[in-house]
Amino acid sequence: MKNKWKLAFWTLVVLLGLGVGALYLRVTAPTAVSPETPAYRASDTSVEVTMNRKQVNALSANYLQRFLRDSKIKYRFVVGEKYATVIGTTKVLGSRVQFAMNFIPEKTANGNIRLKAKGLSVGRLNLPVRIVLAYVKKNYDLPRWVAINQRRQTILLDLNKYSQKQSVRYSAKQLDMAKGQFTFLITIPQEAK
Repeated sequence: MKNKWKLAFWTLVVLLGLGVGALYLRVTAPTAVSPETPAYRASDTSVEVTMNRKQVNALSANYLQRFLRDSKIKYRFVVGEKYATVIGTTKVLGSRVQFAMNFIPEKTANGNIRLKAKGLSVGRLNLPVRIVLAYVKKNYDLPRWVAINQRRQTILLDLNKYSQKQSVRYSAKQLDMAKGQFTFLITIPQEAK
């Protein structure tokens, strides 16, 4: 009888170990990262628009309000003095939990915005950014122009892809967090002849 319990115990330990190992491999597995959409031609007509923090926050709130209308998870994107932060609530084990993730935004060569993750907290618990980004990428509905790279712990806001099917296109020119000034180009493409 002792041998049956011993065998059952070790079988359970092996199964739990395999389950944890499989979960770890799934979370850390590389995912396909879509390349950035190229910037627009210099011959296109562009207008510069400079916004302050308050204006950028109002713009993101307006977009997210429409995008998250039917979503179960609610969050907001706030540009502060040092970080751009995603703040929201979600359900974990039946309880509502607040989360916050800090990013440092930078402009890419193609006029897009890359957000480099600097920290994440769920409630008062600090979690590994890479694992959470992988979870978000797999389980949440994100706009097609938002690309998560959990290995590099970045989120790419591909403004070129966002405006690809629109008559007016957008790109970032300057992001100055310290001064709270953000300059964007609004481009009107010339028609092909």
